[in-house]
Amino acid sequence: MVFALRRCEGCAAARVPKVLTPIFVLTLDRVPGRWQALSAQLDALGLSGQRIAAIDRLAPGADLLRAEFAAGRRDRDYPATLGDVCCTLTHQRLWHRIAAMSVAAVIVLEDDARLSAAFSDFALSDLGAVMRRHGIGALKLEHWPGGERSRRHPIGQKLEYLPIGGGVVLYRQVATFLGTCAYAITPAAAGRLIAAHPKIGMPVDHYLFSRSAGRGFPLLAPAFVNPAPVLHDFPTHGSDILGERIATGISNGRPTLHRRWREAILRRRLVRGLKTGQSERVDMRWSGEGTAAQSNVEPLAR
Repeated sequence: MVFALRRCEGCAAARVPKVLTPIFVLTLDRVPGRWQALSAQLDALGLSGQRIAAIDRLAPGADLLRAEFAAGRRDRDYPATLGDVCCTLTHQRLWHRIAAMSVAAVIVLEDDARLSAAFSDFALSDLGAVMRRHGIGALKLEHWPGGERSRRHPIGQKLEYLPIGGGVVLYRQVATFLGTCAYAITPAAAGRLIAAHPKIGMPVDHYLFSRSAGRGFPLLAPAFVNPAPVLHDFPTHGSDILGERIATGISNGRPTLHRRWREAILRRRLVRGLKTGQSERVDMRWSGEGTAAQSNVEPLAR
């Protein structure tokens, strides 16, 4: 088991584990530089993480894994490339391991994560207690710097101010907010996912964080924090999956009628929630931009 450690020069006692949040890092063997870079980031923060070798779409026989992934109609609603299949199964196999762990929560990182200084506070905080308090199975910790509105301005319901990492606001996720670069998950939630859906049948971020897909989302009651302690640094690292999605036409293909119908129903509900003030669009930021402790992040009434 890997524990997060706070370093203190000249203080041997500081090497005793302070908090209970193991960190797992998913990374491909063929890009060792990513693991080295992320491991160096963790080390600079006084943390350690366990490397998990990701399933590689370029490995011999990788295409046979589709049989372990396929799940019927959902395959058509949320099509997946071989890269998506391998990424999804990598996460799913890790959930099996997490479900058997005796810890409150675990942090999962992908190897294109860029960590802010605030990340150490999250790793050294009892995230499991926060998640239990609000019935949260998965907590997103990432900011996406791309142009998608649903990621840059996700819709959420304010739950609580957390004095972690300079101060963040915790939101219940009420709309689709994709991305699996950084999230915390509880063993109980991982167990629910495994029991409910042995075969996932869609890309992992849709499975976990797409409300319209309706697969893992209702089992997790997911949440997110703003500012986020992790940047999904795809501009630096690129994507091992995006090129394949563009080449196969998945990235810009027209969704199925069934998916468009589900998303239209959800949009109407979201508009009502925004109009009544039950939810709000959140202007996502990254703690590494130096915004975590700004005065516009105020404690919320409990």
